[in-house]
Order: sequence, then C-alpha cells, then structure tokens
Amino acid sequence: MREFSFIIGNCPGALVEIAEAFGQEHVNIDGIGGLTVLEEGVIGIVPEDPGKARKILREKGVEFEEREALVLDLPHDPGELATILGRLSSEGINVLSLYASFGKHQIVFTVDDVAKAKAIFRMP
Repeated sequence: MREFSFIIGNCPGALVEIAEAFGQEHVNIDGIGGLTVLEEGVIGIVPEDPGKARKILREKGVEFEEREALVLDLPHDPGELATILGRLSSEGINVLSLYASFGKHQIVFTVDDVAKAKAIFRMP
C-alpha cells in the first residue's frame, strides 16, 4: 500500500474537490486521516490504486509526499496499540503517521525504516 500525505487549506470544501476526483476516477480510499495544524489541513490517504491517486493529485496541483504504508490487523484488546508501538520504539523505528483503516480493527502506519518494521511483524 502507498500513503499520500499533503497539506490543503483549512476551509469548507477543501477536501471535497479531491474526494470527488477520487470518486469520479473510481478510486477507493482504504484509509484516511487528517487534522488541522495552525491554519492548514494535513491529510494522509491510502488509496486502492496508487497510480490513479498520484495522477489525480498531480492534476489538481497538490504537492504530496508518498510513502509505503503498512497495515496490521489489531486484536481488539486493551493495550494492543501500545504493544505494537513499543516494539517499533524498542528497535529505534520512528512512526511517521498512524490511523485507522476502513478494515475492521486495522491500523495503517508509515515508518522511517520500512524493511525493519516488516521484519518485526513478519510482513512480506
């Protein structure tokens, strides 16, 4: 999976145009996170089709960063998120983004050392 992160204006409808373009191009969004920092909206999107997403964002003139995103099924038990974050931290891996996926009990995250994180969680 790929994550696209970008900054948009913090005003009504700022994200609508991008969401509509994804819909028009039949690109599902598997995960999304966002928040406001000062006067800007910071958005992270994990699309089903990274190639189309890249094209849409470029056509809209949106500057973005692209990273490999990892997805983990998370047992629905207290403390599971802390366990996962602790494993990454103990190996010196910095989490760059983290949010829930549309899948049941899944987290999407990006890190500064993908290969090491994949080895820890035995991901292909």
